[in-house]
Amino acid sequence: MPSILFINRVYPPASGATGEMLRDIAEALASRGWEVSVLTTGETGEPKMATRRGVHIHRAGAALSRRSVILRAASYFVMIPWLLVRALLLPRTDFVVTMTDPPMVAVLGPMIGFFKRNKVIHWAQDLYPEVAEELGVLPKGKSLVALLRSLSSQALRSCDAVVSIGRCMTTRLVQRGVPYARIFNIPNWAPPVMPIDHKNNPFRRENHLEGDFVVVYSGNMGLAHDFDAVLKAAEILQGRHIVFLMIGDGPRRAEVQRAATARGLSNISFLPFQPAAKLSESLSAGDAHLVTMRPNLCGLVVPSKVYGVLAAGRPCLFIGPADSEAARLISEHDAGLVIDPSKPSDLAGILLDWASDPVAHAAACRRARIAGASSTSQNAAADFEEMLRSLLH
Repeated sequence: MPSILFINRVYPPASGATGEMLRDIAEALASRGWEVSVLTTGETGEPKMATRRGVHIHRAGAALSRRSVILRAASYFVMIPWLLVRALLLPRTDFVVTMTDPPMVAVLGPMIGFFKRNKVIHWAQDLYPEVAEELGVLPKGKSLVALLRSLSSQALRSCDAVVSIGRCMTTRLVQRGVPYARIFNIPNWAPPVMPIDHKNNPFRRENHLEGDFVVVYSGNMGLAHDFDAVLKAAEILQGRHIVFLMIGDGPRRAEVQRAATARGLSNISFLPFQPAAKLSESLSAGDAHLVTMRPNLCGLVVPSKVYGVLAAGRPCLFIGPADSEAARLISEHDAGLVIDPSKPSDLAGILLDWASDPVAHAAACRRARIAGASSTSQNAAADFEEMLRSLLH
């Protein structure tokens, strides 16, 4: 029976998109006969070992501090060697797979592979340290960043395979010196979402959304996301029965709320993150969805929320670089529109078109649903297993 060890900071029941992606792949491989283990960190009170749906979970004690940037960095610094020690003490597996939480965990794979003779894979959800550099968390052009990039690049080049979640990320990996033949493109996928029509959607009734064309932003409002075009489009569309609903939280939420209030935008409202059980209702409540990304992050991150939007059968308006995997998915399936961040009038225009033309909007919804149906955890698991078996031989 082939065996595999995944290493990632979070694993359900803890929240987070990366942990949920890992859960889907780990449980799928376990159901296909693989011996699957996950090494993750733990919170106080969680068991050090557990088995869930065939996956053996090993929790290290290094928890993440969120009290300040310095303490968070210190937590990561401690976490990396602690995970290494725990991984070396676990039974040998055929594969070890590192992910990107904590940042720089990719350096562990080759070290574990050296001592335990595993095949080594890195599953890249983000590319560090460039992400931290572009977001201003690390200073550009400093020797520390150069050192981290050198360590990360050397680790990636030493892997037997690197999983990329988008063609834009593959380009970045090749620029880092990773051989193209070792890169496997396996995009992310949608969470379990069922489209719900408006008349049967309690979320729309509870939040008084009937009668309006609703544009939803759902997810983290973080440093990687740009909201200027959204605010300007909302300003253009004041009084047009087109409302913007911002669902979620994050470091930029308060800033966006203040900007909306300062501009007197009565057509923007805010809701907190919704429970997972309400995801189908909240995503289906919109007539269209917004996904944003700063252009300088193209290929360093790939917004995974676009997959849930399309699975809900709603067209997606991506405000960001046209070369991003998210933009290419939308364009190739004609499942929405890619908007230049400097042209908020384009965003306002397409929303007006859809709001005034139900036939065109319904056609866009159908195309979105078709695009979303192709991005499933089952397809990703099959691709992942095919990659693993090719490396075994």
